[in-house]
Amino acid sequence: MRLRLLSIALLSMIIFSIAITGVSTAQKPKVVFLADGLLSVEDAPALVEITKTITEVEWKVILDSNELTYDVLKDAVMLIYVQVDIDKAISDTAIEAIKKWFAEGGKTLWVTGDSDYKGGDFKRIPNANKVLEAVGSHLRNDHAEAVDRESNCGGKSYRVAAIIDPNPALSFLKVDKPVLFHGPGVVAVVTDTGEWKPYYGKGDEPLPNVYRIARTSDKGAISEFVEPLPSAYDPGDEGSFTLMAAEYFPDKDNLVILSVEAPIDHYAPMWKSEYHGVALAGPEFVKKVILWGARLYGSMPKPTTPTATTVTVTETKTVTTTITETKTEVKTETVTTTETVTTTTVSPTTVTTTVTEVPTMPMIGLGVVIVILVIIIAFLAMKK
Repeated sequence: MRLRLLSIALLSMIIFSIAITGVSTAQKPKVVFLADGLLSVEDAPALVEITKTITEVEWKVILDSNELTYDVLKDAVMLIYVQVDIDKAISDTAIEAIKKWFAEGGKTLWVTGDSDYKGGDFKRIPNANKVLEAVGSHLRNDHAEAVDRESNCGGKSYRVAAIIDPNPALSFLKVDKPVLFHGPGVVAVVTDTGEWKPYYGKGDEPLPNVYRIARTSDKGAISEFVEPLPSAYDPGDEGSFTLMAAEYFPDKDNLVILSVEAPIDHYAPMWKSEYHGVALAGPEFVKKVILWGARLYGSMPKPTTPTATTVTVTETKTVTTTITETKTEVKTETVTTTETVTTTTVSPTTVTTTVTEVPTMPMIGLGVVIVILVIIIAFLAMKK
């Protein structure tokens, strides 16, 4: 009899262990990373680091948009799109798969764009906007480059040290140090009637349910390199400009994120923790964004409704910013202005991000119930 009871107890512990182990794997949300045109994962060190260090999610990396089908996406909660090869247009297969997947609801799509730099970065803009348009987003990557003569790395305005200054609804994304946006584009919005509007780094949001995440300092400016001209801004515009934003779709619980630089690849990714002597919060910030998109961190913003708010913006057009760049880190810059230009270097600080793992209590509770039932059965058997 004692041997039988011991066997039953051992079986109960095995069942309990299987229940706990099974939930820790099954509850990891799947995140698909489309690095379109990347030859191998090892060619993007930041991608290797992201998939190794952000273990709270299950990763699926795709290197060719022709291979991004609905079957790949159907059980994913988040898709990150980066155009690695500047000559690689996103496939129609991928666009259709994304539309079908996104329409199911409860999804997060992070689209990354770039500036109109003449070295070829501008080829990423149409693809980014094509994806955004396909899912009905109002966010757009405008055809220009944002520079920052104050918050930058190594004194070069195109090495923007973006200020993570999210809308209060997204305050959980804030970090204490800037994040690298190397030669970034600039975020704009398009209305339902097709009108392009600027998205300034400060002030009211231009449309309902859009939320600012990252911006330039007040010493930002709009630079122009290749045609066409930007749709929402004028070259030479000055002020603070939005570099990363999100749009929430409350009816479907969908989220679209647009950053006009990428967490991996490009000339220098936002994943960096230091660049030209400036301490950065790249890894911490990117992790927060991914865990937020995977619904493991923070929360979705409360939906807003249109208002009759009038936004008044004062711009100075007397400053002409001319920038000549090469992507071999040799850039000359001429700025004609009466302002005093200063360079801000951010002192490094240590920031720890605490992420709460997905609860495993439901399955643990099931395991406990199983154990109790087995003990009761054993007790009744012993009485017999």
